[in-house]
Amino acid sequence: MNSLTVLFVVAVTVCSGAQLPWYQGLYGAYPGLHSWYRSGLPLMTQPATETMAPVPMAYNMAPFASMAPIHSQYNARDEFGQYSFGYNGGFNNRAEVRDAFGNVQGSYNYVDSDGKVQTQHYVADAMGFRVSGTNLPEATAPEFLDYAADVAAARAEHMAAHEAAAAPAPMPEPKYIDYTPEVAAARAEHQTAHEEAAAAAAV
Repeated sequence: MNSLTVLFVVAVTVCSGAQLPWYQGLYGAYPGLHSWYRSGLPLMTQPATETMAPVPMAYNMAPFASMAPIHSQYNARDEFGQYSFGYNGGFNNRAEVRDAFGNVQGSYNYVDSDGKVQTQHYVADAMGFRVSGTNLPEATAPEFLDYAADVAAARAEHMAAHEAAAAPAPMPEPKYIDYTPEVAAARAEHQTAHEEAAAAAAV
C-alpha cells in the first residue's frame, strides 16, 4: 500500500512539472496568435456602459383587511321553508333568518379598507327590500331657491289660502232661547232653590 501511495505522488509531481512547458509550447505552436497578442495591437473596444444607482421602487397598493378566522357557525332548516344561518369571525360575522311566509331579515359586519367596522342590516318582505348601514350616504338638506318677487308673492298667497282652508271653522255664537213665561218662571225658581241649598251646605 505504501509503495502505491509513493508512486501516485511521484506521478502527480511529474505531471504538474511538465504542464508549464507544454502550456508554453502551445503558444509556440501558434506564433501568429502569440505574437499578435504580444505586439500590443489594440483589441476590440467594448461599448461603454453607464452605471446607474439603484432607485427604490414604490408600489401603490390598496390596503386590505385580512379575513378573520371563523370561530363558530350554524345552519338550520325545516320542511316549511324556514331557515337560519350565520357565522362569527370576530369583526366579520353574518346572521340571516327566514320565516314560513318568506320574510327574510339579516345583518353582517366587515372591516373596510380603512380598518373601520361597517354594519349592514337588511329586510326583504311584502314591502320590498330595505337596507340600512353605517357606510351608506346620508341625504343632504334641500337647497331653497331664491324666487322672483312675483313668484314669492304668489306662493305666499297660496300658502295663506291653504292654511285658511285647513284651519277649523270657528264655533258659532250661542243663541239664547226666548223661553215662555211659565218656563222662565220655573227656571228662576229652580235657580233660587239651588242657590239656597248651596248656601245651607256651606254653613
